Amino acid sequence: MSEVSRRAVVVEQWHCHAPPGTPRHPLQRKMSRSSNDDTRPPRRSGDGPISEPNQSVLDAVPSQFLNTSFPSLLSDTGLPSSPRYQIGESIGSGGIGDVYRVYDRMGQRHLALKTLQRKFHRNGAAIDRFHREGLLTGTLQHPGIPPVYDHGTLEDGTPFFSMKLVEGQTLQQLIEARQASDDSLGELIGIFESVAQTIAYAHAQQVIHRDLKPQNIMVGKFGEVQVMDWGLAKRLGMQPRSDPDAATKSEQTLLQANRVPDPAPSRGDETSGGDETPQGSELTTAGDVVGTPGYMAPEQARGDIDSLDARVDVFGLGAILFQMLTGRTLFPNASRIEAIDKTRRGDLDAALEPLRNHPADSELVALCHRCLATDPAERPADAAEVARIVQAYDASLQRRMRHAEIQRSRSEVRMIESRKRQRWIIGLTSALTAVAIAAAIIVSHQWGKAIEAATAESIARDNAEQASQATKEVNEFLNRVLGASLPERRGHDVTLREVVDQALPELDGKFTERPGVEGAIRRTLGESYRWLGEPEIAEQQYRLSLAAFEQVRPVDELEILETKDRLAGVLRSRGDEGDFEESKRLRAEVLERTQELLGDSHERTIAAMNNLGTVLIEMNELDAAADLFRSALRRIDASSHPEQYSRPAVLVNLADVDRMNGQWDSAEAIYLEVLGAPEASTFEKDNAMIQLGQMLHSAERYASSLRYLRQSFEVRENYYGARHPLTLSAMRKMSRVMDESERYDELLKWLDDSLDRHAKEYPPAAGPICEARSLMAKALIGLGRRDDAEHYLQATIELISSERGAKHRYALAAQKQLDALQAAD
Repeated sequence: MSEVSRRAVVVEQWHCHAPPGTPRHPLQRKMSRSSNDDTRPPRRSGDGPISEPNQSVLDAVPSQFLNTSFPSLLSDTGLPSSPRYQIGESIGSGGIGDVYRVYDRMGQRHLALKTLQRKFHRNGAAIDRFHREGLLTGTLQHPGIPPVYDHGTLEDGTPFFSMKLVEGQTLQQLIEARQASDDSLGELIGIFESVAQTIAYAHAQQVIHRDLKPQNIMVGKFGEVQVMDWGLAKRLGMQPRSDPDAATKSEQTLLQANRVPDPAPSRGDETSGGDETPQGSELTTAGDVVGTPGYMAPEQARGDIDSLDARVDVFGLGAILFQMLTGRTLFPNASRIEAIDKTRRGDLDAALEPLRNHPADSELVALCHRCLATDPAERPADAAEVARIVQAYDASLQRRMRHAEIQRSRSEVRMIESRKRQRWIIGLTSALTAVAIAAAIIVSHQWGKAIEAATAESIARDNAEQASQATKEVNEFLNRVLGASLPERRGHDVTLREVVDQALPELDGKFTERPGVEGAIRRTLGESYRWLGEPEIAEQQYRLSLAAFEQVRPVDELEILETKDRLAGVLRSRGDEGDFEESKRLRAEVLERTQELLGDSHERTIAAMNNLGTVLIEMNELDAAADLFRSALRRIDASSHPEQYSRPAVLVNLADVDRMNGQWDSAEAIYLEVLGAPEASTFEKDNAMIQLGQMLHSAERYASSLRYLRQSFEVRENYYGARHPLTLSAMRKMSRVMDESERYDELLKWLDDSLDRHAKEYPPAAGPICEARSLMAKALIGLGRRDDAEHYLQATIELISSERGAKHRYALAAQKQLDALQAAD
């Protein structure tokens, strides 16, 4: 018995046992024909695979018996046939079409052949839609859209169109593979940009896709990205009668006849079924839902066909980007009907929750939110705008990656240099010997000139003796300092700090006759101590340097101005009001005299303007500071060589003024500009990161604040050391953000490390340590460990009382915290 006959017997046997008068499901009723809706000739006996008796049996079968269309079940299920195309395996199916891999004998190439499913061969609306898809796809000439080579009807009557065969993986498979391997997001974003560019082209042709999803995007073996399945595409601006979704009355009747009830919804991925309407029908009528739940826009879910525009596809792009970022769809645990209902109502808040505090770049998260806006007016206007945003993000990412590579290379160089540290000390001693030899040669040459010039013999001899003596003294000084720090004497772990400390006592009284040499050495030592975190020693060396330079004759004003500026810098960083006043006075003198000596646009004049502005910020003279920074930027921009100036440093300071004036949007934009500037130094970027982190803290954007503060902390720890004042300052700032955002578990671990580092640099009851202990108690309370918090506060009060007295404000603050805790109990 044939398969068709066997299925027919099964149906007849079931019908014989059915209760008399079993009603037919309305969606399985026999199609009625009238003069104005009949689209096919009446069936004759023997016409087609379904006999009249079997047709009667079919009409009586309730739809709940099987979730299928019985005319399709009993129809010929063989492959389409054609003398031109050698039909291979099926490579896809969905909607109203099947796709086969075929060999085109005429063109001698492998192609993809899409054919109309046999159950729709008598459905005029389905045939029209299928041909419209082939024609419309064929008009879209873009590398991201598979070209259509031919379309029409095969010799066996099957509608078809042939197109490029794309072999590779779907974007859905790539996303799943990334989840499994935790791979980089970068490759997926590149694919997303290509998809956006392709859809941008379609939008420029007034065509919308309406079914964008990862399953409809193919990535070929060589990276080519193709947007597939344009079966639901629609050309904007069409008249209602030409609109494939504005179905005629006869089409609606045919569609109703072909529908079957939706089975019990499965819990899982809402895209698994691939149906295009809530009822599971492969065709649509005006008012039906067109698209895939989880990727369709709210207006699309409501069936507002006439109001759809390019922003429908923008929503689909947003849903794809969401899946790339989070690894999940918008409604992973909802049935199809639930997903459509939530989309229709714009109920997306819970769906978008995974984007909150997402580790991906904020630009991508913001774009995803915009694309998935419930109101179409809040989305990007079309795919071209989405593509531009992704392009700008990619360009920014490439700049950051290049900068990171440069920094990595520099770090490797520093590591190599660190390994060579002992060798350079020994090598430097040898170099000094060479310098001494060169000095001897100079002396010899001068003596020779003195002999040749009898009239200048006395002067030449004096000069030679002075030069020789100076060289000798400098060599002796350096030999003593560096020789005392050789690894053979101090061990192989000798540090720069130890070498610098050794230089101080050796310097006293060595260059009384040569103040310029002493001034230069002491200023260098002052700078070293400043960045080693010793501002008091740095200030002392700067003042001694300034006194030495003032004794030089003739006076070298530029050396004096440079020393005054550095002294002002260390005074500003120490932070009490008396230091600010002196710092302001010194830097005002430096700016005024530098302008007179070098001109308004010299790089040292611009630096003096910027440095004076930083002091004015500390003294809250914000308007005057802003005027200086803007004036400096104008002069930089007007220069023919702006690269010689430190523009990012001025920008950071201007952003600080905006931040302190409450102009946070402007400040954030400037900080981000500096972070993305290739010419900005590590120090300048660190300033931008730490200030941006503090501003975001004030704005209660805690996750973003912590991200930038953590980056600053890592930079400072790498460059200055684990216990440098700047590193510890970054740790304290992070502690405050963790406290206010109630991240108590993270805060507890962070404070353990922070307190350990601070204890090695500060007295036991210093302000930073007391603050950290107070935050530790708060963290314990927040975690419900009230007894531990009480014991900790009691120990803190005892520590402060023993060090600074029971009436000290830190002790009183800790007592107040303890009283509040005990009162709550």
